[in-house]
Amino acid sequence: MPAKVYKVRFEDLPRQSRFGGAMQESAVLMDGALLKFAWGKPFPVAMTGRAAPAGKPDVHPWDQLMLMLKGKVEVTLGEDGCLGTYEVAAGELIYIPSNVPHIGRTLGDEEAIGVEVFAPVRDDYLDMAEHQLAYERGDTAEQWGPREPAVAAE
Repeated sequence: MPAKVYKVRFEDLPRQSRFGGAMQESAVLMDGALLKFAWGKPFPVAMTGRAAPAGKPDVHPWDQLMLMLKGKVEVTLGEDGCLGTYEVAAGELIYIPSNVPHIGRTLGDEEAIGVEVFAPVRDDYLDMAEHQLAYERGDTAEQWGPREPAVAAE
């Protein structure tokens, strides 16, 4: 687990692309959780996790919480939507318990930006936090990691 302070500008996080660039993702690792940052453009097919085929629900053993920062998404829960479909807009969040099938899509013409928390740590997403792990190991450029504090500590 990380032991170093890690500070980076949100927009400067390195991103991985999926769905032909319609979704971009990055992550930061914490002790006991992984925070995934997602940028989603309007896309004709519902977007899902890496393990599920496009257009099919994702199911995984991690608790998931999604907080929308910008835009709006639609999240459908359960087999064939049996647990409901929810619109989640900027400033709102949705908690998805482990092992609940779910799928989502961006609504409207605006880019959607969200932060997702996976607990415990979602190990199949650790590659999205490689920028932080490289900093932890000491084998990365100076662009990552803490900057000088705005106010000196006393």
